[in-house]
This record gives sequence, C-alpha cells and structure tokens, in this order.
Amino acid sequence: MDIEKFVSRSVLTVSPDDTLHAAAQSMMERGVGSAVVITDGKPTGVLTDREALRAMAQDRDPHSYTVGKFLLGKLPTVVPSLELMEAARIMREKGFRHLVVVNEEGDLIGVFSMRDLIVGLLEDRHSLLAAATGASDPV
Repeated sequence: MDIEKFVSRSVLTVSPDDTLHAAAQSMMERGVGSAVVITDGKPTGVLTDREALRAMAQDRDPHSYTVGKFLLGKLPTVVPSLELMEAARIMREKGFRHLVVVNEEGDLIGVFSMRDLIVGLLEDRHSLLAAATGASDPV
C-alpha cells in the first residue's frame, strides 16, 4: 500500500523570509504542527512547532529571526507512490515526523505525517484481517 491516499494536501506554506513569529502564528491559526518552506515555487524545508519553540527558548527574537535560518541543506522529499512501510522506515531512521511529498517535477503535493502513518497502518491492518477472515469488516 502506498502513501498517496493518506497524504495531507492542505499544507501551510511559508517563505524563508517570513519571521518565526509570523510562521508560528500561521501554524496556530491553522491548527497544524508544521509549515513547508517554499523557495522559488519549490519546497526547501519544513518548520515544525518544535523548532519554533526551540528557537524561542534560545532567546531568538521571533519578530526578526527568519524561517530561512532553519533551512539546513537539501530537503529530503518522497513521492506519493512510496510504500507505507518504507515511509515508516524513513521516518523512524531519520527521526522525521513529517515527509514532504512532491511530484516528479519537485512540486509540492502535500505532507505525510505521523498521524497519516498511523491511519495508513490501521487501514492496512484492517485490510489484512478482512482478507484473512474472509469478512468485509473484521471488527
């Protein structure tokens, strides 16, 4: 089973020039724990609530400290055809709570989060149980 149907497509995006305060405020308003950083139309990073909190704990001024300061190297991305268990392996090994999902051109499709992973694993397990018992709803 691939991750495509579990990818959250309504993604908060921010610019590297946005302040930490503006990005954190947008995350709060949308009720999300991350924002994808977009540079020249392509995803280049992810700002998480943990990183925002860490910056403020380090006495960084959230009104002048920019999101771009969080961009460290190349953003690892995945494609929607990635298998669910491979996504789980990547998240576990890399310590990621979010995977940025792109198409072949590198354009943002959405984000696959830990929450999406759990939903996918539960659905996969449900399908396996249904197949094993011959029932359409094993619950």
